[in-house]
Amino acid sequence: MSAELLALGEFLRARRNVTQPEDAGLVREPRRRVPGLRRDEVARLAGISEQYYLRLEQGRNIRPSDQVLNTLARALRLDADARQYMFRVASGDLPNPEPPAAESADRIAHVLRQWTHTPAYVSDSNRDIVASNPLATNFGHGGLATGSNVVVDLFNERMKRTLVEWEPMVRSSVAGLRRDANPFSPRLTELVEQLSAADEDFVRLWARYDVSGPEDAHIHMVVENVGTMEIDVQNFAVRSMPGYLLTVLSAPPQSLTAAVFASMAAALDPAVR
Repeated sequence: MSAELLALGEFLRARRNVTQPEDAGLVREPRRRVPGLRRDEVARLAGISEQYYLRLEQGRNIRPSDQVLNTLARALRLDADARQYMFRVASGDLPNPEPPAAESADRIAHVLRQWTHTPAYVSDSNRDIVASNPLATNFGHGGLATGSNVVVDLFNERMKRTLVEWEPMVRSSVAGLRRDANPFSPRLTELVEQLSAADEDFVRLWARYDVSGPEDAHIHMVVENVGTMEIDVQNFAVRSMPGYLLTVLSAPPQSLTAAVFASMAAALDPAVR
């Protein structure tokens, strides 16, 4: 059994468990014992035999055809991101971004240093931050500094306490990590083990195999002795660094956040601006 087919089986099983009968147009029977769909229901909806579907979940088949994958996507009500992820896992054509060329990395770091009025950072497919401007480092209490990990930082107690939209943000971040990282990357394995040992919420969300979520967000952070800050979070692909994301935290005009960012920018040491 190949690692890719075992990963495909895990994905199918997880998505079957979170797909409700009503989502698939089925009637929920009394005293139903499974959390989502049964295997026989998925097989019937996809037009394949239950035995064949069981072998797929167990990773014991050769790679299923595109036709079978498409019928499974319809049966499990997968959106475009989830369907694309399933095809990638089944084919073994997985993301494995190369470290950026030194010239590109230096250019990005230089550009970020020029952004002195809004926090910004660049992260790789595992959400490790590879470049960050001083405002992001200071605003994130070090959690948005170069060398930190965005997802790990979201699961600390400070973020749980201050981020009003914590649950939807971590759902989206975990889904993005699952979607963009190579599932067989040693670094991803390290992150999953670290977070699983530390936080039951991560275990719950990771087990869902969500791979879809909003790229951008409008969030609120309750900061002691400051108030509630509104922040727009926007993510952009970096063309010169495939697989990497530029994240910018911006403030609505005339807001408390804009005043805080301006104050932080004014306090920066000119040597690091």
